[in-house]
Amino acid sequence: MPVVFNSSKDAAALPIFRDVKPDVMRELMASAHTAQYQKGAIFLVQSEPVSRFYVMLEGWCGAKKGNAEGQEAILQIFRRGDFLLEAGHAVLADISPMNLQALTPVQLLALSPAAVRNALERSADFTTNMLAASVRRCQELRDHIEHLTLHNAERRVGRFLLHMRFYTNPEGNDIVLPFDKSLIAAYLGIKPETLSRTLLAFRKRGFTVERSHMTVPSRTALCAYCDTITMQSCPFACAGDCPNAARHTAERGDTLKGLP
Repeated sequence: MPVVFNSSKDAAALPIFRDVKPDVMRELMASAHTAQYQKGAIFLVQSEPVSRFYVMLEGWCGAKKGNAEGQEAILQIFRRGDFLLEAGHAVLADISPMNLQALTPVQLLALSPAAVRNALERSADFTTNMLAASVRRCQELRDHIEHLTLHNAERRVGRFLLHMRFYTNPEGNDIVLPFDKSLIAAYLGIKPETLSRTLLAFRKRGFTVERSHMTVPSRTALCAYCDTITMQSCPFACAGDCPNAARHTAERGDTLKGLP
């Protein structure tokens, strides 16, 4: 079921609009509308002009790029609250650098590029929020590339499951896998059969896997796959109850030693 969205009031609760003044919000929302797409729909096409910007209200979508041979890769996944595309595309009225595809049924808030450009000029808070979102997205993309190139299938899957736990049920032991396992495999850069074998190995360690749901055997069962960036999303780490705290502190110290 789509979420019920009440224009400026509900939009103000999203991170991208935090602290933006009411008059700027009214102008942003004046030409905005909500849009729904079914799973599999491509609602922004690579190399075509950007006619609307989107904020995720419900569901999951993926940023996909393809080549002349018809091969495609899922570069990033987006969830509720994410602003799709970067501020630079709004300023330059650029073409889309990628396809955006609904990985599940999605509901989006569609904004006109002109309204976004005007808000960037008028609101320092909106500009700050956009920059913060861009920085977070770049960090997530760097971390994802690191895991694709430096880590094996088990670590990629374990980290993905940890993220899904934080996104869908941060303080519980149940994990919801929001989209098909074939898409998960594509995002993690592994074959579907490799994902199946890896999940079987998790089952042997006490994880329950039933279609789109998993249950972890203990709160700390996925902590081995955590890193300093992932830790920022962990409610237990924020409460000072992190089994990896000493390791993460050491990692940050080693990084700082290398700075001038």
